[in-house]
Amino acid sequence: MSVLWDALNNIDKITIALLILSLSIALFYEMINGFHDTANAVAMIIYTNSMKAGYSVIMAGIMNFLGVLLGGIGVAYVIVHLLPLDIMVSSNQSATLVMIFSLLISAVIWNLGTWYFGLPVSSSHSLIGSIIGVSIAFGMLNGFTFSQSVNWKVVYGILTVLALSPLLGFGFAFLLMKVSRKTIKHPKFYKTPVIGDKKKKPNFWMRTGIILTGAGVSFAHGSNDGQKGIGLIMIILIGILPTYYALNMEAHQYKIMQTRDSAANLSKFYADNKDTITNFIEKKQLTSALKIENKIAECNINKVHNTTLEISNKLDGLKSYSELSKIDRWKIHTAVLCSDNFFGQVERAYKSIDNDKSNYISDQRKQLITSTEYVPFWVIFAVALMLGIGTMIGYKRVVHTIGEKIGSKPINHMQGAVAQAMAMITILLANFAHAPVSTTHIVSSSVAGTMVAEPEGGVQKKTINTILIAWAITLPVTSLMGAGIYIVLNYFMS
Repeated sequence: MSVLWDALNNIDKITIALLILSLSIALFYEMINGFHDTANAVAMIIYTNSMKAGYSVIMAGIMNFLGVLLGGIGVAYVIVHLLPLDIMVSSNQSATLVMIFSLLISAVIWNLGTWYFGLPVSSSHSLIGSIIGVSIAFGMLNGFTFSQSVNWKVVYGILTVLALSPLLGFGFAFLLMKVSRKTIKHPKFYKTPVIGDKKKKPNFWMRTGIILTGAGVSFAHGSNDGQKGIGLIMIILIGILPTYYALNMEAHQYKIMQTRDSAANLSKFYADNKDTITNFIEKKQLTSALKIENKIAECNINKVHNTTLEISNKLDGLKSYSELSKIDRWKIHTAVLCSDNFFGQVERAYKSIDNDKSNYISDQRKQLITSTEYVPFWVIFAVALMLGIGTMIGYKRVVHTIGEKIGSKPINHMQGAVAQAMAMITILLANFAHAPVSTTHIVSSSVAGTMVAEPEGGVQKKTINTILIAWAITLPVTSLMGAGIYIVLNYFMS
């Protein structure tokens, strides 16, 4: 918090007000994310009468809170890297603020609207769509090309994961349900709950399984979706206060030495393997890392050697990043992004010809970014708190959809446990891959997988079509909405 207080004491009151407003909207978005997605975690628990609704949402809130605290920051920085932050900061602060407000407002409007109508729609989709739309509008209005306005490589990777993860959830749930039918013969496990009759509960072991897997989904949701809120806040902090959050101002000297040494090692690696790397460049296996001018050294494939060397020289003997001038802090940040991006491409190019060198580059890159890819604890705690609070609100609108409207008949106890277990595993696997996924879509597809696996099962085409249409239109609608809001706000604030 000391960095934040230092920043607040050195910026004008208008910037403080805008910063507070931005953070408030971002935390409100995270609260909406909580109550928008609560039903995904508690639907089966409530629907099967395994636990009272009040206790279920409290448990879900606590598990979401813990998920955010323990989930890491890998997914958060995937979200951060969606935006060309260097382009943002190189522009004026007014344009940066308009960009931030636009993407936040767009995501909030879509999330609230779909929650109101009880649609299990992805918060991840709405956020990513908003970022894409705002980035394109921002870039095009500020003289950048379409390809420069958004980090399309990251976008394609995210969209691929968002498309594949529901299919994995469906497939895993289908297979496990088939296996369960063949191996577990207890008829009560396959009983459809009698809604409204609180005495009709699953037996002890089934209740335990449903509650534990529901808690697991809540934890997994917090660990993945919470990081999106963390990424949002880091976008705000880096965008509005770049000289205070471009680098980890509280980094220990050891971390600074790590970055310095890794930059020197990568520079030496470039020099020692120049012929091979040049060959990669000539074959167009490597492309420009960042399409802007870096004041330390131009950020392109032909000057990365100088860029990494300059990082090492700038940090030599440095005990704290506060010793750097405000301008140099941002220069180092940009140089690290450039170098990491470039050597990431070199690492992949070497993978097929020299695995040892590829692994060496990977190790050096991890050390290089230790001072730029970080999150203050207060940010993690604030997001965890808001997600946890939001989880305890608004679950009723979506529970009915998941429990009764996906399958051709209401879900039974075993289907509830299987769907939750597979959703939990799929989301946690995505966390390991630093991939932002949709809890909503994974849970819905897992439920559908268990329904199709049943002998007399099936799905309600009307509901599935509604979910698929919502899935398909969320990205383009939020992109257009974000771009439109940006253009309007930019007109009135310019």
